[in-house]
Amino acid sequence: MLFEKLRQAAGQPRWAWLHSQTGWVGWGLKTARTASGNDRFARLREPWEGGQPRFVGLSFSPHEHRAAPWWEAFPAGMLAEPEALQGPLAVISAAAEDAPVPSLPQGAYESLEGTSRTAWDAAVQAALEAIAQGHLRKVVLARAEVLRLPTEIDAVEVLAALYRQHPRSYCFLMEPEPGAAFVGATPELLARVHGRTVETVALAGSAPRGANEHEDALLGRELLASPKDGWEHAVVVETIRGALAPLTVGLAVPPSPRLRRLPHIQHLETPIRGLLRPGVGLLDVAEALHPTPALGGDPKAEALDFIARHEPFPRGWYAAPVGMAFPDGSGELAVAIRSALLLGDVAVLYAGAGIVEGSDPAKEWEETGLKLATMRRALAEALAVQPQVG
Repeated sequence: MLFEKLRQAAGQPRWAWLHSQTGWVGWGLKTARTASGNDRFARLREPWEGGQPRFVGLSFSPHEHRAAPWWEAFPAGMLAEPEALQGPLAVISAAAEDAPVPSLPQGAYESLEGTSRTAWDAAVQAALEAIAQGHLRKVVLARAEVLRLPTEIDAVEVLAALYRQHPRSYCFLMEPEPGAAFVGATPELLARVHGRTVETVALAGSAPRGANEHEDALLGRELLASPKDGWEHAVVVETIRGALAPLTVGLAVPPSPRLRRLPHIQHLETPIRGLLRPGVGLLDVAEALHPTPALGGDPKAEALDFIARHEPFPRGWYAAPVGMAFPDGSGELAVAIRSALLLGDVAVLYAGAGIVEGSDPAKEWEETGLKLATMRRALAEALAVQPQVG
């Protein structure tokens, strides 16, 4: 029923935020507050009229949208109030995360452009040299894959496929203009604020899933014991702790990470919880955290400069905060990874990997391939259920 409402709203801006068994959906655009520049968070968190929640989306960079034709419909910062809003709604998932899903065969699309393997290897090597010289501790490099599909695809069908395949992830649809939709199923919470309680998560360090239970357990143990992945994860935990310290009066941080298992990949994960100082809200927390070293790097300024110089494709809203905000300062934001920009019959997929000392370009390429599988499988399912045109 939830997806049917969004299908019926085709031709209008559409919005969705689904997590676990609840969700919010909206269509149309009643009001929108947009902002760009280094003060965009401050402008977005100014009080707004009415008690309705708003959908939130930001770009990775404060100014990136100006130079990104793909992302023309997506401001550097946006609070969107739909004409119609429904939620929180009970949503029942139709499948478990480990259920088999279709793949996107080579013949089902035309590869238009994207980050080449040669360009990727060169960027990773440059990052390793910067790390060896002491300029960086970590930098996250992303690659883009641009596909022409056999027909225009309805973003709602992709959202429905993502939710069926990843019901425990944060599934979102942000379509500020009809035909320009950003969809994804991200496992990474940026911030959840309820009252004065704040929750976030450090998610860094990755390994594939095994073909059977024994292999899966072995790969998980190797990930937990990996010095390279452990170091990458520790940098994220340390930076999040430092960013939240001025905003909180106490933080609870487990001493070691646990495994977060997804259908095709597993990660190191550390949940972090704290008590906010009076007057601190969701967008204050988001400004302090974005981008975490799990999506940018460390030191932050040097990593962002490196990304701007070595990634040929703009990130737009990829790897940036998306979610729901309420006028009392509460809400929920996730980091928009495992995502794609849909423009008619063109899909722009993104995936990234953290580069630290000891990283291998080939292995990092393989890791991004595992991450791209989330959107590839959702596209395959959406194409299979959607009536073909032409």
